[in-house]
Amino acid sequence: MSNPAILIRLLLKQRFLWLVAALYLWAWWLAPQRAILALLAGGKLFASVLGLIIAVFALAGLMQTWVGRDLIAAVLGLEGGLKGLLIAVGCGAILIGPPYVVFPLLMSLRRLGARWAVVAIVLAAYALKPQMLPIEAEFLGLPFAALRGLLTLLLAIPLGLAVERCMPDDDRRN
Repeated sequence: MSNPAILIRLLLKQRFLWLVAALYLWAWWLAPQRAILALLAGGKLFASVLGLIIAVFALAGLMQTWVGRDLIAAVLGLEGGLKGLLIAVGCGAILIGPPYVVFPLLMSLRRLGARWAVVAIVLAAYALKPQMLPIEAEFLGLPFAALRGLLTLLLAIPLGLAVERCMPDDDRRN
Protein backbone atom coordinates (compact mmCIF):
# COMPACT_ATOMS: atom_id res chain seq x y z
CA MET A 1 0.00 0.00 0.00
CA SER A 2 1.38 3.43 -0.93
CA ASN A 3 2.12 6.15 1.62
CA PRO A 4 -0.77 8.44 0.56
CA ALA A 5 -3.21 5.52 0.84
CA ILE A 6 -1.93 4.77 4.35
CA LEU A 7 -2.30 8.42 5.32
CA ILE A 8 -5.84 8.61 3.94
CA ARG A 9 -6.78 5.39 5.76
CA LEU A 10 -5.33 6.75 9.01
CA LEU A 11 -7.22 10.03 8.64
CA LEU A 12 -10.50 8.22 7.98
CA LYS A 13 -10.10 6.29 11.25
CA GLN A 14 -9.95 9.53 13.28
CA ARG A 15 -13.70 9.79 13.95
CA PHE A 16 -13.29 11.95 17.05
CA LEU A 17 -11.12 14.40 15.13
CA TRP A 18 -13.76 14.64 12.40
CA LEU A 19 -16.48 15.15 15.01
CA VAL A 20 -14.53 18.02 16.60
CA ALA A 21 -13.89 19.55 13.16
CA ALA A 22 -17.63 19.35 12.39
CA LEU A 23 -18.44 20.99 15.72
CA TYR A 24 -16.01 23.83 14.97
CA LEU A 25 -17.58 24.31 11.53
CA TRP A 26 -21.02 24.40 13.15
CA ALA A 27 -19.75 26.91 15.73
CA TRP A 28 -18.21 28.98 12.92
CA TRP A 29 -21.56 29.01 11.11
CA LEU A 30 -23.39 30.13 14.29
CA ALA A 31 -20.87 32.66 15.65
CA PRO A 32 -17.56 33.03 13.78
CA GLN A 33 -15.90 35.25 16.42
CA ARG A 34 -16.68 32.83 19.25
CA ALA A 35 -15.50 29.90 17.13
CA ILE A 36 -12.16 31.66 16.61
CA LEU A 37 -11.88 32.29 20.37
CA ALA A 38 -12.63 28.62 21.04
CA LEU A 39 -10.05 27.53 18.47
CA LEU A 40 -7.43 29.84 20.01
CA ALA A 41 -8.22 28.55 23.52
CA GLY A 42 -7.96 24.95 22.29
CA GLY A 43 -4.67 25.71 20.54
CA LYS A 44 -3.28 27.34 23.68
CA LEU A 45 -4.27 24.31 25.76
CA PHE A 46 -2.74 21.96 23.19
CA ALA A 47 0.50 23.94 23.17
CA SER A 48 0.66 23.83 26.97
CA VAL A 49 0.43 20.01 27.09
CA LEU A 50 2.34 19.23 23.88
CA GLY A 51 5.68 18.82 25.68
CA LEU A 52 4.15 16.45 28.21
CA ILE A 53 2.45 14.41 25.49
CA ILE A 54 5.73 14.11 23.54
CA ALA A 55 7.53 13.02 26.72
CA VAL A 56 4.88 10.38 27.47
CA PHE A 57 5.04 8.92 23.98
CA ALA A 58 8.84 8.93 24.16
CA LEU A 59 8.64 7.11 27.51
CA ALA A 60 6.20 4.60 26.01
CA GLY A 61 8.64 4.04 23.14
CA LEU A 62 11.54 3.53 25.54
CA MET A 63 9.43 1.11 27.56
CA GLN A 64 8.61 -0.89 24.45
CA THR A 65 12.29 -1.19 23.50
CA TRP A 66 13.99 -1.45 26.91
CA VAL A 67 11.48 -3.49 28.88
CA GLY A 68 11.08 -6.85 27.25
CA ARG A 69 7.75 -8.38 26.38
CA ASP A 70 8.76 -11.45 28.37
CA LEU A 71 9.27 -9.43 31.58
CA ILE A 72 5.94 -7.61 31.25
CA ALA A 73 4.13 -10.86 30.47
CA ALA A 74 5.79 -12.59 33.42
CA VAL A 75 4.96 -9.84 35.92
CA LEU A 76 1.77 -8.23 34.58
CA GLY A 77 0.45 -10.92 32.25
CA LEU A 78 -1.52 -14.04 33.09
CA GLU A 79 1.67 -15.64 34.44
CA GLY A 80 2.00 -12.85 37.02
CA GLY A 81 -1.03 -14.08 38.95
CA LEU A 82 -2.06 -12.32 42.16
CA LYS A 83 1.34 -10.65 42.49
CA GLY A 84 0.84 -8.85 39.18
CA LEU A 85 -2.65 -7.73 40.22
CA LEU A 86 -1.31 -6.37 43.52
CA ILE A 87 1.47 -4.54 41.69
CA ALA A 88 -1.22 -3.01 39.46
CA VAL A 89 -3.14 -1.80 42.54
CA GLY A 90 0.01 -0.27 44.02
CA CYS A 91 1.06 1.40 40.78
CA GLY A 92 -2.42 2.75 40.15
CA ALA A 93 -2.66 4.12 43.70
CA ILE A 94 0.59 6.10 43.45
CA LEU A 95 0.20 7.11 39.80
CA ILE A 96 -0.15 10.85 39.29
CA GLY A 97 -0.80 12.86 36.20
CA PRO A 98 -3.63 13.47 33.79
CA PRO A 99 -5.44 10.66 31.98
CA TYR A 100 -3.95 11.62 28.61
CA VAL A 101 -0.62 10.58 30.11
CA VAL A 102 -1.87 7.40 31.78
CA PHE A 103 -3.82 5.92 28.86
CA PRO A 104 -0.92 5.75 26.35
CA LEU A 105 1.35 4.22 29.00
CA LEU A 106 -1.24 1.58 29.87
CA MET A 107 -1.81 0.74 26.21
CA SER A 108 1.93 0.42 25.78
CA LEU A 109 2.01 -2.03 28.70
CA ARG A 110 -0.94 -3.88 27.20
CA ARG A 111 0.86 -4.27 23.89
CA LEU A 112 3.87 -5.61 25.76
CA GLY A 113 1.81 -8.40 27.32
CA ALA A 114 0.02 -6.95 30.36
CA ARG A 115 -3.41 -8.45 30.84
CA TRP A 116 -6.65 -6.47 30.62
CA ALA A 117 -7.22 -6.95 34.35
CA VAL A 118 -3.98 -5.08 35.08
CA VAL A 119 -5.02 -2.16 32.87
CA ALA A 120 -8.47 -1.94 34.53
CA ILE A 121 -6.99 -2.32 38.03
CA VAL A 122 -4.48 0.49 37.46
CA LEU A 123 -7.28 2.75 36.25
CA ALA A 124 -9.54 1.83 39.18
CA ALA A 125 -6.77 2.39 41.75
CA TYR A 126 -5.77 5.58 39.91
CA ALA A 127 -9.05 7.03 41.21
CA LEU A 128 -7.62 6.95 44.76
CA LYS A 129 -5.32 9.97 44.32
CA PRO A 130 -3.44 9.82 47.67
CA GLN A 131 -2.28 13.42 47.27
CA MET A 132 -5.94 14.50 47.31
CA LEU A 133 -6.97 12.48 50.39
CA PRO A 134 -6.18 15.30 52.88
CA ILE A 135 -8.31 17.73 50.87
CA GLU A 136 -11.08 15.15 50.53
CA ALA A 137 -10.95 14.50 54.28
CA GLU A 138 -11.11 18.22 55.01
CA PHE A 139 -14.24 18.77 52.95
CA LEU A 140 -16.04 15.44 53.23
CA GLY A 141 -14.66 14.14 56.52
CA LEU A 142 -11.96 11.64 57.41
CA PRO A 143 -14.34 8.65 57.74
CA PHE A 144 -15.66 9.23 54.22
CA ALA A 145 -12.21 9.74 52.69
CA ALA A 146 -10.77 6.68 54.44
CA LEU A 147 -13.71 4.43 53.54
CA ARG A 148 -13.76 5.58 49.92
CA GLY A 149 -10.01 5.08 49.60
CA LEU A 150 -10.16 1.62 51.17
CA LEU A 151 -13.09 0.51 49.01
CA THR A 152 -11.40 1.90 45.90
CA LEU A 153 -8.37 -0.28 46.55
CA LEU A 154 -10.30 -3.37 47.67
CA LEU A 155 -12.65 -3.32 44.71
CA ALA A 156 -9.98 -2.62 42.10
CA ILE A 157 -9.03 -6.29 41.66
CA PRO A 158 -12.59 -7.66 41.37
CA LEU A 159 -13.39 -4.86 38.93
CA GLY A 160 -10.28 -5.60 36.86
CA LEU A 161 -11.07 -9.31 36.72
CA ALA A 162 -14.67 -8.54 35.69
CA VAL A 163 -13.45 -6.25 32.90
CA GLU A 164 -11.01 -8.92 31.73
CA ARG A 165 -13.81 -11.50 31.56
CA CYS A 166 -15.81 -9.17 29.31
CA MET A 167 -12.95 -8.59 26.87
CA PRO A 168 -12.80 -10.86 23.82
CA ASP A 169 -10.15 -13.59 23.94
CA ASP A 170 -8.57 -12.55 20.65
CA ASP A 171 -7.66 -9.13 22.18
CA ARG A 172 -5.46 -10.84 24.80
CA ARG A 173 -2.73 -11.41 22.21
CA ASN A 174 -2.29 -7.72 21.22
